[in-house]
Amino acid sequence: MNPLWSRLRWRAAVVAGALLALLTLITHEEGWDWLGVQHLRPYFFDLVAILAAGQAWSQGLDVYAPNPFDPFHRPHVYGPWWLVSGPLGLTTTDARWLGALLGLAFLVAAATVLAPRRPGAALVSLLLLLSPPVLYGLERANNDLVVFLLLAAGGALAARATRRAAGWGAGLLGLAAVLKIYPLVALPALAARAGPRRRALGWLGGAVGACLLVFLLWRADYASALAGAPRPETIFAYGRQVFSLVWAQWPHLRGPMLLAGLPVLALAVGWMVVRRRALFAAVPCTGAASAWFVGGALSWLFCWAANTNYPYRAVLLLLPAGLWLAQAQGADAPRAALARMQLAACVLALWLWPLKWWWADALAGGPAGADLALAAVFAAEQALVAAINLALVVGVAGWAWRRWHGSGDETGSAPAVALA
Repeated sequence: MNPLWSRLRWRAAVVAGALLALLTLITHEEGWDWLGVQHLRPYFFDLVAILAAGQAWSQGLDVYAPNPFDPFHRPHVYGPWWLVSGPLGLTTTDARWLGALLGLAFLVAAATVLAPRRPGAALVSLLLLLSPPVLYGLERANNDLVVFLLLAAGGALAARATRRAAGWGAGLLGLAAVLKIYPLVALPALAARAGPRRRALGWLGGAVGACLLVFLLWRADYASALAGAPRPETIFAYGRQVFSLVWAQWPHLRGPMLLAGLPVLALAVGWMVVRRRALFAAVPCTGAASAWFVGGALSWLFCWAANTNYPYRAVLLLLPAGLWLAQAQGADAPRAALARMQLAACVLALWLWPLKWWWADALAGGPAGADLALAAVFAAEQALVAAINLALVVGVAGWAWRRWHGSGDETGSAPAVALA
């Protein structure tokens, strides 16, 4: 078998399987509701808002006010650099082909990050890509798909040996930060480039300085965007305040939530305590897998803590999942077992989404027991997300410690992770 095809065939199979599933959903639109994805017309709903803002800006209108070019009159709630679509001549009518292109690029990039080499790994990759929160982002062509592309490409380039590649990587990571602000916390991924620690700090400091300069120059635009940004305070979000809000609103369901959530969280924490050393040493100090893990984990954790984790931000978890999947396919049995457990928790957490949707829908009709089922599923999901967050924190902390202190040398070397 051709070596290149042997390396790429399962990635191609994952992309093909995801495209087939998306085409099936487009031709049988009731499937969106079955998966718990609220399908809105037009397709690529969020991309339409971005293109409408560009149109308004090119016409000299205030983009942070209700927009006449958007079918729902939504104001712009992102940074000013998205408005370049207006001068490029793009309008809301371009959303259909541009959204399809963005979705295809995302699937290819995600399959590259996940890099399945076996049928089982390909199945796990497909489960992650077709999980309802990720499909939510694809259906709406949300700009977090763009952030994923920039973090994936930027992390891969930043980890390369040449200065030119590292410069492009820093530029792409910085671009993600000025577009959506929260990827600013992903810039430490630049330290995944092999070399002296002081050089890594130089790349990091330069990128942070450039982003802060952009924020300063366009501070009025960013302030307007932040002021208008909505907060995802519903059971369908992932965030620090979500559980406390539900806890306050459903006092009669606190018992079922504790019974469902506490055992899951206790088991997960106990498992992580036993394997704390392996978790601490799981992330390699340098390389693309390291950059993807650090950038994706820090971005996800920041959004969770800031309570801005809309469901489609689950695409950020695909970046650390790339390392888990690589290790799950490796020859190191203990590390593979550790990675499989983290993958299983991630897949299960994301696929609990449709159950929440079904029981929330049933609750509106008033059947007995729907509220108890919804509370139990919600609590189990939040416990899994909390466990995933803790594993990410330990992994990033271990990476940072070993990168600067643990190895005792200037390279911060660590066991390599196969990506091919």
